[in-house]
Amino acid sequence: MENLAETFLRLDRKEIVLLKTIERGMRRCEWVPMEEIIAKGRLSQKGASSGLSKLVTKKLVFRTKEPYEGYQIGFAAYDLVALSDLVNRDAVLSLGDLLGVGKESVVYEALGKIPVVGGADKSAEMKAEDATEAAGEDLPLAVKFHRQGETSFKHVRRARDHLTDLPRCAWIHAARLGAAKEFKTLKRLYPEVSVPRPVALSHHALVMEHMGGSELYKLDLENPEECLDIILEEVAAAWGKGIVHADLSPYNVLVGEEGEIVIIDWPQAVTRSSPQAPELLERDLKNVVIHFQRKYRLDFELEEALAFVLGEEMDGKKMVNTRARWRRENERGPS
Repeated sequence: MENLAETFLRLDRKEIVLLKTIERGMRRCEWVPMEEIIAKGRLSQKGASSGLSKLVTKKLVFRTKEPYEGYQIGFAAYDLVALSDLVNRDAVLSLGDLLGVGKESVVYEALGKIPVVGGADKSAEMKAEDATEAAGEDLPLAVKFHRQGETSFKHVRRARDHLTDLPRCAWIHAARLGAAKEFKTLKRLYPEVSVPRPVALSHHALVMEHMGGSELYKLDLENPEECLDIILEEVAAAWGKGIVHADLSPYNVLVGEEGEIVIIDWPQAVTRSSPQAPELLERDLKNVVIHFQRKYRLDFELEEALAFVLGEEMDGKKMVNTRARWRRENERGPS
């Protein structure tokens, strides 16, 4: 399939209406009947038929004739539905290149503005300086299209607490719920925790500020101990906000040119009240600590990381105080 932006620009108004009508219909049934598409889309039989035939040819819509004539869309068309809404809301002004493809998401770079609180879009809490920034130049954004359920919805439903009560939830809407959950988590964490600033949400598409940086696993750090320290501080800050990442690894920790840390990919996050939270927190920290042990031979144990994040005592001292003091001394440099 061609570039997402190019595909979007080639769609006419009727084709977009058809895609949106099918998407809404799929909330109730797997294959949306032709009669419903005509009625809900306010189209003639001829207009609907010709438009659907074009979309089938473009492989944006799939058709069945048994036991009735029905239509459904896949993720390629669902991306276009979400993008259409984001463009109409001016949340996305332009869409750029593909930033990355993961097991459960596709991410594009984009340009846009941060919506001002109190306007039509109250997608993110902003400080006064953020509102000023929103009215200025276009900001670099990342548009993340969720893909939960694309390969195995049954497995995803078992692994995601926001889907366990929805046994008939279609895979396409599992992605929508996953995006909504991640958006809610980012709003809860930002700005106290170093995560991407949430900007907007549409269907299964999450728009956030593009922070840049490189994945931790790709880098050879000059100051690995300081980097580990900052990561632990961010995990502790998230714990303090009642959130556990639940999928933390060197693949979703970004390191900027100045050593700043941003933790991304929060769709699997759980609240601290979840029975699985302690186990998932330990797994997150184990993934990070093992990376630093193996790559940099750091003498730092999982128990120390847990004690720091939880603010527990170790060897008679609060780990949070010990680590914070170490960091302040390094920032000051040798006397």
